[in-house]
Amino acid sequence: MRRVLDEDLRGYHQRWHRDIDDLAGTYLHRAGWALFVAEYDGTFAGTTAVKPGGPASPPAWLAQRYAAQRTAQLTRVWITRQLRRRGIARAMVTVAARWALGAGGYTVVCLHTDATSPGALPFWRTYPGAVQTLDARPDPWDTVHFELDASQLPTPNATMPSEASSHGLSCDVTSLQL
Repeated sequence: MRRVLDEDLRGYHQRWHRDIDDLAGTYLHRAGWALFVAEYDGTFAGTTAVKPGGPASPPAWLAQRYAAQRTAQLTRVWITRQLRRRGIARAMVTVAARWALGAGGYTVVCLHTDATSPGALPFWRTYPGAVQTLDARPDPWDTVHFELDASQLPTPNATMPSEASSHGLSCDVTSLQL
């Protein structure tokens, strides 16, 4: 995870990334929290996390939009560079969003992305059901916010390209080993 931060996201900042210092303590055995880890051909491919709550940063109207709802936020949607463009992120986001809206007990899923991260903005703009709620640029983090329309989410099998399934792509929320 640190490698993706260093390569694509301007490095580690404790204020925003302290959860990765204790993955088990942050994501496992806490109601409403989950960390999905993908492997591709037996190699670490990436992560997607679910945590409670919407954005806490300005503008206030955006934070208030989610305050009265049972909101999940997708975070740590990171795929290693060498394994991008194989359908892994789409499959992981679908699994995580469906978990959030099902077993996670949430009624809405939101997220934000750094528009300077390679491929991030085009990914979210083409993900089925992703609706842009705010383009905060030119903020210091090049942030663009989205909400996922639950009625438009793809089925998990529809997101898995034949190449990924033939290479043994797997996403797991329960057996993270540190």
